[in-house]
Amino acid sequence: MPVVAAEDYRHAVAGEPWELCPIAITGPIQHRSSPRDDSFEATRRLAEISLQTPLDYPAIGDAILAGDHVALAVDPNVPRVAEVIAGVLDLLKSCEAGRVSIVLWAEASDTCYQSLTQRFQNVAPEDIESGSAPGGDALISVMRHCPRDRREMRYVAADADAEAIYLARDLVDADFTIPIVAARARDAADRADKAAVFPIFADASTMQRYQTTVSIADSERMAEEVSWLLGVQLLMMVSSDAAGSVARILTGTPEAIRAELDTLHADEQDGSGRNETCPQAEMVVASLDGDANVQTWSNVARAAVAASGHTEGDAAIVVWSQLRERPSPMWQQELSDRRNDADSDGIGCDDSHEETRDEIIEHDSSSASANDFADWSTDRAWARKLGQLIESNRVFLHSELEDSDVESLGLGIINSVDELHRLGQTCQAAGMLRAAQFQASSIARSEAATEEG
Repeated sequence: MPVVAAEDYRHAVAGEPWELCPIAITGPIQHRSSPRDDSFEATRRLAEISLQTPLDYPAIGDAILAGDHVALAVDPNVPRVAEVIAGVLDLLKSCEAGRVSIVLWAEASDTCYQSLTQRFQNVAPEDIESGSAPGGDALISVMRHCPRDRREMRYVAADADAEAIYLARDLVDADFTIPIVAARARDAADRADKAAVFPIFADASTMQRYQTTVSIADSERMAEEVSWLLGVQLLMMVSSDAAGSVARILTGTPEAIRAELDTLHADEQDGSGRNETCPQAEMVVASLDGDANVQTWSNVARAAVAASGHTEGDAAIVVWSQLRERPSPMWQQELSDRRNDADSDGIGCDDSHEETRDEIIEHDSSSASANDFADWSTDRAWARKLGQLIESNRVFLHSELEDSDVESLGLGIINSVDELHRLGQTCQAAGMLRAAQFQASSIARSEAATEEG
């Protein structure tokens, strides 16, 4: 299929096959924001250079003092995340930073967490307080955010409803915090901080509130306040190319990054506020391009949600992945329960099981130990999004899982390219989203107002 850039699709012939790639961030330093080649070393070097020349901020060496504790708040979906982190650590070493905490989103897979730990961790957790590793090198610790464990949290603020907000301990304790995030349009769960700090690194009870009951406007206000309380001054954003590798790295203040993204997406809107360059088809294939770190159930949901914005009629959505991770009990509960609800629609049980799920969550919260918050994660929000799509669309999955694991969730199965071709023969037109996990809806501020209204 021809590769058609989103901004050029309006010139394509209606009904022809199309393929969309992630929209790359640009910025005024575009000539220095792309890797010189596709090597791991080029990615590592680009990450280091990006921190040396941030947008609207002095060189990082002027902001970090010798011995400072630096925290990296890391989105595990960042393309080539290990090499990006390695480049950041190279620069922090030249600044003579002290302890460095690499804190991953809770959704980080076991594969991602273990590989980063093996590569970067240089001290046992019980020895962290000593301040340096043998030989005088800076300590580097790798951890995955544990939103239920009260011992891993620090109180940061109370929100407008006087509810306490806790955040990952290492982010609060650090002298300097740098979020490292994948560039994607507005998070389809509609509750994501653009700097990926709040509520991603909050306690589970706060996550639940800000993903289910708190308004978008209040959520965004709280995200800005938490970022200010943490002293988040820099944000590193990494965009993906069609193959799931690094296309651009842009580092700057959150305000400078926001301005670049607003400018980038402004051209996609016509005078009516509609996106006139959004191609549609009866079958959309959303591929999870990238390494093993991005082959997760959360990204399956992200890809399916992105594909749903390009469907028309009785559409088929195919998520093409190399997923090997069996669904957790939470995913099984959310998706299989929705399937059971759909099967029982004939006897009028629309909302009963939704109440049951909420009762389960409330029970889990009340029975938790003193060191635990409510049983909630961002994955649950994504599971519900995917469940809603399964109810209203034909959703298929290509993966490396057993067929029974996929079918039990209400998903169809595509095992081969030949099967995909046969499905495509039933459709008038087809499209493809490459690196679909990064292709959610527009990140422009105006969208929040539209959704709230």
